[in-house]
Amino acid sequence: MAHDPRDANDARETTDESSDESEAGNLDLTRRTLLKTTGTVAGAGLLGVGASGSAAAATGVNGDFRNWRAREASKAWDRGFRGRPDRTISLTDSGLDSRHPDEGPWNGITAVVDGDEVKLTRPEENDVTVDESEVFADVDPSNVTAATPKTVGWYDPDSQYDVPRDNDGHGSHVAGIMGGSSRASAFDPDTFREDDSQQVLAAGEFAEYEVNAAAGTGVFGSAYGTGLELEVEGPDGETLDSTAIDSDASTQDNVVVEAPAERDGTYLVRAKPAGGQATSSGVVDRIAVGAFRDPDETVGDRTDGGDAGLHTGVAPDQGLVGLQGLSGPTEDLGENAEEFARIFNMRAVNMSWGYVGGLPLGAFGGTLGNIPASIKDIAQGGILTVAAAGNSATPANGNGAPAVADEAVSVVATGPLDGISAYSSGGIGGIDEDANLLSPEPDDTYMKPDVTAPGGYLSDVVNSVLRGLPNEPEDEQPPIREYTGKAGTSMAAPFTTGIAGLVANAMEFDAPDALTLPEPADTDIDDVLRLKTALLATASETVFTAAPYHRVKTPSYDFGGRDPYEGYGRVNLDAAIDAVTTHLRGTSEEVVGLNLPEDSRAVAGCVPAGPGTLTAEVSFDHYSGGNKGQANGQPPHLDLFVYDAEEPAQHGEPNIVARDMGLQGDATASVSIPRDADQKIYYVVAKLVNVPGAVNGDDVQAHFDLTIDGADDLFVSGTRSDDGSVFTADQTNEIDLTIDPSRPGSVRDAVPSEWTVKTEFSDDVERVEQAEGVQYVYFAEDAEADTDNEYTYLVEAPNSGNVIEDSGRYQFGPAEVEIFGRWIAANGTAETNTVAGLNTNL
Repeated sequence: MAHDPRDANDARETTDESSDESEAGNLDLTRRTLLKTTGTVAGAGLLGVGASGSAAAATGVNGDFRNWRAREASKAWDRGFRGRPDRTISLTDSGLDSRHPDEGPWNGITAVVDGDEVKLTRPEENDVTVDESEVFADVDPSNVTAATPKTVGWYDPDSQYDVPRDNDGHGSHVAGIMGGSSRASAFDPDTFREDDSQQVLAAGEFAEYEVNAAAGTGVFGSAYGTGLELEVEGPDGETLDSTAIDSDASTQDNVVVEAPAERDGTYLVRAKPAGGQATSSGVVDRIAVGAFRDPDETVGDRTDGGDAGLHTGVAPDQGLVGLQGLSGPTEDLGENAEEFARIFNMRAVNMSWGYVGGLPLGAFGGTLGNIPASIKDIAQGGILTVAAAGNSATPANGNGAPAVADEAVSVVATGPLDGISAYSSGGIGGIDEDANLLSPEPDDTYMKPDVTAPGGYLSDVVNSVLRGLPNEPEDEQPPIREYTGKAGTSMAAPFTTGIAGLVANAMEFDAPDALTLPEPADTDIDDVLRLKTALLATASETVFTAAPYHRVKTPSYDFGGRDPYEGYGRVNLDAAIDAVTTHLRGTSEEVVGLNLPEDSRAVAGCVPAGPGTLTAEVSFDHYSGGNKGQANGQPPHLDLFVYDAEEPAQHGEPNIVARDMGLQGDATASVSIPRDADQKIYYVVAKLVNVPGAVNGDDVQAHFDLTIDGADDLFVSGTRSDDGSVFTADQTNEIDLTIDPSRPGSVRDAVPSEWTVKTEFSDDVERVEQAEGVQYVYFAEDAEADTDNEYTYLVEAPNSGNVIEDSGRYQFGPAEVEIFGRWIAANGTAETNTVAGLNTNL
């Protein structure tokens, strides 16, 4: 279990398919393990708290057997952030089904756009008009019950449904990922049982477990193993659910089955080799079975004292608003964003859909319509858009709208161990809706994607809400309490939307004043971009940690820059929340690791500083974990970043003001805040880049010290200018630097490794030293104190002949001055440049 760094030395402060009975009878009983109705075990031992520490010991429920999403999201819940019922996240999609306990109850309020006004009605009361104050009238954040509204608004511009329904199922699945409460899959701790028999099941053999369940509840099985299939059998012998895990354990987590109990009785959970009568065997390492609670009697994961759930959403207590449709409600939301933000306290909107295609830079696809402009309007109204990158499975097509819009967060899908899914769209494409598409100006380009998040592989789907039949009464169809599996960037985006809602709440209620988000009604585009940068700055690169799991699309190491396949990397909810709420000071003991989802990929916090010099330092101490020996004593690669938390770069990109590459587990990043500057807030983020000999899924944790220090009498400032911000392949760029330190010292600049430094035409350059992902340009003349020292050199944009490899967003600088043996970043000398990947010589 990863150590919570906030406990270390008080250095981090939180600011505020089926088998029938005859087949069973033919089995050798010595090959069977039975878990009887009362939980009595034959041939198996009952387990206590799991070794990973994710178990809820007080309730007797081991969290290891939950959905992967719930296990990762619990890191936010443990920090006190589960969402708020008086703040919402929304979606434009096929709908959502508020009859499902995870997405209901609904407060009965529907929004209607009348001209430039948003009106509220109660359609089940003959469309009686209601006052805005009624939206949250039945919501008390301090007293959430099973009757507390979960869906607090519904909008259907085509009047297909007056109440929250879903004509496809896609939207309900998405809504469950970002904010499902788990009321329909809340574990009954009195029936939760585990078996760690570690059985090998030959073809035709199975292990069977009996569960007593009452009508209105449900039954589940969750197992770890290989080549394994699970199924639930009802009291009448019918198969209610089945699912399989293939033999490729490197891409699989636990396999799960669940089914509603329609009547009292004994249900069977059966484990057997996948593939029916195939000759291959299956392995059951460990399994848990039991019953669910009656959803009318539990809040699920909405509160800390609720019942842990199997398929919980990322933000289980956040309110939901359903906007039925795709582009239609998107444009309506853009035109009325301020009203929706104010009425529904809306923080983010999910868009798991998009137009197909898009050429590099996304400018000429012809299918963008008004969507990018709507996304900007939504941001100006105070709402962050999170959008699926697309499932086009091509490397260089660019994202479609809405993900292509510069204000949106574009999300690529990964499997559970961060490997990029083969079906995900590539990057490159991005668009500023204000650009002249036929003749882009230097600042009119924006690269995609932004981050990655779990969306599943085609062989390892994401489980979430299954909608009911929209046009059938609830009592005339099967129970609307079920779940289903899907995979896609459609599933990755709502994972990020849920995180956005949690981070927004953290920024509104627990962040330092300089980072605080206003109430939704007062939030503007600058606030939205600050929220966006918190997500992007705390994401982590996966080129080494997820190397075996990337499918077709392999990212490159970019030292904090934007990769065309994964953007800034895997989004990290725990690091993002810590960045905006945890005050770093002195020295703290930190832990990052590979045993996902329990381990953290990055640690973060905020630091007030200035004027003077802020220094952050990481120093590797030791490894822990069952697989620590795989590193053979070699230190981890830990990258250290200092970001400007108050002023993001263009379009909400992370504004790097200092960075250091810790190839040997040690790194120091220093930045100078100008003499005449006010105190500012900075994010300090340490990211795990690599553990030699180990990858995600291995039980390895790297322990290190993080030290924050400062000097109020040391200053380094400067400027950077060059030939532009958008370049084609092979294009030459002249860079001019001025450096003004308070003490003399050697000077160097950081240039992306893909660019070529033209030393033969750069008289000021003494030498160039290559490092992984970056090259340092050292200048012949030292900088004199208290004067503008000027340096000029030439670089050439990359040209490998491959558009996807050449194109990207590249981080230059910041330039640094060596003073007292420490490289200090010169404030004002960082920049990002875009390469379009089109060779002008063609």
